[in-house]
Order: sequence, then structure tokens, then C-alpha cells
Amino acid sequence: MAGGRWRRLLTVPSVGLLLVLAGCGGSSGSTGGLGSGDLLVGVLAPFSGADANLGPAYYAACLAAAPAINNNGGVGGRHITCQKFDTRGEPADAAPAANQMIASNSNLMAVVGCTSDEASAVAPIVDKAHIPMFCMTGQSEFNKTKLPYFHRLVPADIFDAYGMVGWVIYGPSHPAWNKVALVFGDDIGSQSFVQPATNALQHFGKTVKNFPIHLGASSFRTEVQSMLAFKPDVIFTEALGSAGTYLGEVKELNGGQTIPFIGTSATIDPAWFKDVTSTISVNDVVQFYRGVDLGYTFSGTAYDEFKANLQTAASTFANAPKYGQRGSTLHLYDGIIMTALAMVATNSKDPTVYNPKIKEIANGTSGATVVHTYKEGLDALHAGKSIRYTGAAGQNNFDQYNNSQSGYILVKYDAQGGEVQLASLTPEQTKKLSDAGGL
Repeated sequence: MAGGRWRRLLTVPSVGLLLVLAGCGGSSGSTGGLGSGDLLVGVLAPFSGADANLGPAYYAACLAAAPAINNNGGVGGRHITCQKFDTRGEPADAAPAANQMIASNSNLMAVVGCTSDEASAVAPIVDKAHIPMFCMTGQSEFNKTKLPYFHRLVPADIFDAYGMVGWVIYGPSHPAWNKVALVFGDDIGSQSFVQPATNALQHFGKTVKNFPIHLGASSFRTEVQSMLAFKPDVIFTEALGSAGTYLGEVKELNGGQTIPFIGTSATIDPAWFKDVTSTISVNDVVQFYRGVDLGYTFSGTAYDEFKANLQTAASTFANAPKYGQRGSTLHLYDGIIMTALAMVATNSKDPTVYNPKIKEIANGTSGATVVHTYKEGLDALHAGKSIRYTGAAGQNNFDQYNNSQSGYILVKYDAQGGEVQLASLTPEQTKKLSDAGGL
């Protein structure tokens, strides 16, 4: 859900290597309205810069979705390929990358990625080109977006903030946490967590203070000393790319003791786990880390296929299997599958035709057949049935603004970096938290 949100010097973006998965070369032509030749999914995300760990999670989604489609005849015989377009996490770099992606690829069927770093800059560009996009942005400006080609399968950042507060108020098995330090990047996107968390915490009688940091710095000793003087009981953070350095210095300057810390859903990530455990140890993360995530089951037919395809993708991208419990990877995988099914359902290569079908397939209509994989969807469509896709990340429920939301779970890490669910927030609890946040 929450993407990275950091600034970088203006440079010309590079375009990642076009990947044609094994078995995808030379797709056969197709008849009808689906056209011929390979179809492209553009992964528009940071692959360099402070947020470079975000892009690989989204790329893995495409690597898993492509064989699910290609091994079942593709989209009317057209095979799916995946290509990286590096935004570097900067609007100034992202807009040229988006324009280049669109101008140089007439076979672009969908775009995935577009984080909070650059969604404001690239979403209007992609929308104007009439290309369906599935964005990992938590910015509240998209809560009621008027962009018809924009889709968001995760809640806005404010709900991540409420979930973190939920740990303090409703979380199991911890001492009273009354003083909370907020440690996020000093950019606008990262700071979007601060106000809703502050409002909610203060509503419940907690003392809270914001300690912004400049992500990517080589050291945070001054900032850490200021935070320690506050004497917090718990730290809220995300700090992608800098969490290891920051928390390592917290432990060092706090007499070798790690302070309990709660992370956003973006901290459920193998790169983040590796970064933090390298400085404060696996045992400290298992003992002191808590996080929030959406209510995934990590089970079922769709998830099993997703996970198996990630394993296979390791021959192309060695870290692909590590994203088996990454929420954004699950959601973007489902977005690609739904787009392919929408094309088949409408027998059209024209996104102005198949884009509205994506929402219908996600939400379902009366009497729709529930399907969990691309093959199940194809079989049902070929039998003349309407379908509702419930995929690797579960069921989607798009509202009129193409935003789909679900409930939060409270989690921790195990020693292998796996997610362990400890509790969940009820709808009533979530409502109380959002009411308290006042945004």
C-alpha cells in the first residue's frame, strides 16, 4: 500500500530491460478484436534512488502474472511481457519516464506501480493515454479521483496511520505505550502519515511528537539524539531505505537497547527486513517490531498459483520468491489478471472498451461465477458466463472512484522474515480510529 515518497536530483530516466518470459517469444496472431503480437505491462516505479526497493516488488507481480496468462493461451493468443520504467521516486524523473513508456509502446495494455512518490505526476499522463493503471499510492488526493483509468487496490496512507494507532490502542500483549515518536521522511508523501496519526493518538490521550528525517542520509545521530530525549515508549516509522541506519543508531545511542517500533504495511517487505536486521539483529526485529497489513490469507488456488509462479520467476529475478507475502505484489498480480480477463470478456484490444470491464470483473454482477485464476476466468467466459475474480489477494470491492479497501491485521515478523498475524481490527475499531483521526 504505502509507497515510498522521497526526492532526488533531476536526471534523465532510464528504461529497464524488456523481459520476454520463457515461452513468450513469437506469440501467434489472433483473430477478432484482440489484435496480434505481444502485449506489454509497464512497471512504472522507482528502481533506483531512496525508494529502489519498491520497484522490484511490483516487477515481481508482473513476472508472476505473465505465465499465469501465457501458459493458458495468452490474451487471444497474445502473450504478456514485462518492462521496467524507472521513476527514481521523483516526479521530475517520473513524468518523462511515463511519456517515454507510452510513446514507444503501442502494445501497452496496463501500467502497474506509480507510488506516492510520483503518482500525482504520472497518473494524469497515463489516464490521458487511456491505459488502465494500478497504483500503489496512498495519497488522499486519489480518494475521490476523477481519473477513470486509475485503480487502487489498497487503502490510502491515512488508514495505514490509523492501523498503526490501532496497535497502540487495541493491540495484544504489550505494556502501555503512552509516548509515541513519529519517524518518517521529511518529504510531503511521507509526512502524510503524521497528521492523522497525531490526531488519533491525541484523541486517545497519548503524547506524540514528530521527528522527520531526510531519507538516504548516511547518519541520523543528531535526529536520534533528539528523539531519545523525548523518551518514547514506541516509534512509528516506515523510512524505506533508511530504517536500518536509523534504528541501528537508536540502539547504539540508547545503551544497546532497541525501542519497540511499529511499521506501515510497506515495511512487510524482504528488503526492509534485511535492511533492519543487518543493524539491530533478527532477534530484535522479532521481539520489538510490530506492523500493520491488509487481511491476506496467503492460501487458496489463486495464491498457490501466484506463489508457484514467483518461484519459477527466480530464474529471471532471483529475489522474486521473497515477495510471496508482499501485499502490493499480490494486488498488482490480481490487477494484471483482471485486465487480461477484461480484454477477453470484451473481445477488445481497445482500453476505452475493456477498462470499464475491469471494475465489473472485480466487483461482480448478480449471478456472476466466482473465479480465482486466469484459466478459471477464461473457461467461464468461453461458457458464456459473467465472472467475479477473487484472486491471490482476495476479493476486491471498487467504489465509484475505483478505490478498493479491506480490513487491517496486526502483525509481526518471524525469524525467517515471514509475516505472523497476531490480531485484526474490527470494522468498529477501524471506524473509531478514523473518526479520531478527523481526516
